[in-house]
Amino acid sequence: MNFTGVFINAFCVAVAGIMGAFFRKGLPEKMKRTLMLALGLCVLYVGITGIVKGMDSVMLVLSVAIGVIIGEAIDFDAAFNKLGMYVERKLPSESGSVADGFVSATLFVCVGAMAIVGGIESGTKGTYSTFLAKSCIDALVVFIMAATKGFGCSLAAIPVLIYEALITLFSGTIAQIATEEVINQMSVIGSLLIVGISLNLMEITKIKIGNFILAPFVPVVFYIAGLIFNS
Repeated sequence: MNFTGVFINAFCVAVAGIMGAFFRKGLPEKMKRTLMLALGLCVLYVGITGIVKGMDSVMLVLSVAIGVIIGEAIDFDAAFNKLGMYVERKLPSESGSVADGFVSATLFVCVGAMAIVGGIESGTKGTYSTFLAKSCIDALVVFIMAATKGFGCSLAAIPVLIYEALITLFSGTIAQIATEEVINQMSVIGSLLIVGISLNLMEITKIKIGNFILAPFVPVVFYIAGLIFNS
């Protein structure tokens, strides 16, 4: 079990967020808006690339529907925003909404399959090449995001550290459950959420992506239920 990749990923997110926030101060508002649109298009590409892998449409619809029903009932999006606003009150910042940056960056670095695959790799093999690749992608996206949304983006390092550390810690159990097919389904649904994030970044929609955060894990529940039912 190796947590090196987890710490590298969290460190890269934190540093990229801080550097982006400093870079933001010298940018005119017009440039910030253009950068956000450019980032939205790039994130859209990342999401579409993941969706291309494809999965059963029925499973996709069921997973997203069940995930969002639970998410809306609990209202994860509101919880994320409250946490961000709490930090914003404790750490007043002139570099934009801490809550907005925190939520946007956290969702991007946590959804998707790379965190899961990387955690399983680090926990079972002791290597972290997936986390290194993810760190490069996260750092670039968070830097540009922080250049438009401010310091709050750097705080995404905390939830991604906890999330990936837990996956790595319980990687043995997860590896037994998350077959290649299940991971592919989680990846596609995560990529769909990334598309939602991109649309929000471009201000085309105002989707509460936080309330969809359980959707990628629904295929795991279906898989376990299938094992129990067939045993």
